Amino acid sequence: MASGMTGFLKRAAREPLVHFLAIGAALFVLNGLINGPDEGPTGETVTISEGRVNQIAESFVLLAGRVPTREEIESLVDDFVSEEVGYREAVAMGIDADDTIVRRRMRQKLEFLIEDGAASDPPTQAEMQAWLDQHPEQYHLPERRAFRQVLLSADKRGAGATRDAEAILASLRAGADPAKLGDTSMLPAAVSVITQQGVTGLFGPDFAIAVFAHEGEGWFGPVASPYGQHLISVGAIEKGRPVALSEVADRVSTDIIEARRNEARDAFHARMRQRYHIRIEWPDPWKDLPATPDPAPKTRPIPEVGE
Repeated sequence: MASGMTGFLKRAAREPLVHFLAIGAALFVLNGLINGPDEGPTGETVTISEGRVNQIAESFVLLAGRVPTREEIESLVDDFVSEEVGYREAVAMGIDADDTIVRRRMRQKLEFLIEDGAASDPPTQAEMQAWLDQHPEQYHLPERRAFRQVLLSADKRGAGATRDAEAILASLRAGADPAKLGDTSMLPAAVSVITQQGVTGLFGPDFAIAVFAHEGEGWFGPVASPYGQHLISVGAIEKGRPVALSEVADRVSTDIIEARRNEARDAFHARMRQRYHIRIEWPDPWKDLPATPDPAPKTRPIPEVGE
């Protein structure tokens, strides 16, 4: 038995893993002798400032509509202490390193800090007028039209809807009452002035194009839609026109502030990218994409999952 144990110990002594473990154990003991027992992060100070307490109280007021009681504010601050200590421990342990949600949230908070500085001052009247002059197409009021329609339902009439529509069109042009013709449906028989985009939402794009392309008076058609065949009479027409700043001041102000935020965010990312050497290793089928990202990125929409 003794000789077998001796042989096992000799073989173990030749294993590199055993050497590695022995060195590690020695370093651990040496560290304890030099630095004493590990006390964790107890020496680190956590200070909850008056400003932070006020912020906690203000958040409570916004949610509850009243000032917190002494017990409530004490409980809220105590919870914040637990959150702060837990956050520091998590960072120290590296728990946040590969967490997508944490990474995204921290990036968002950093960008918010950058953007807030750019959006702190409202644009002046001169700045808004200059913006409107530079982007007139964004604020141009589109043409709007009112119309009546008579539906010949494809569900009820099938292939005969077109034939019936042509016969009813003759009656309408002769002065027949449109309310007594066609098929009932949930669609409006008369539509007040509305944009082409609005008509598209109600009747589909082909119907909207026909309504806004028509010139002249009286009934015309038939015009197809997903619901069947329609006979249409265009009424009031409001031509599209440029707008004065007074009509769109709030929208222009919002757009300027958003543009400032985007510019500040883009400039920040450009500065940050200068501090790093970035290389992208694209997998198939994107091997032909640039290995180095744009050094001066511009804000653009992030595609939703499924697009």
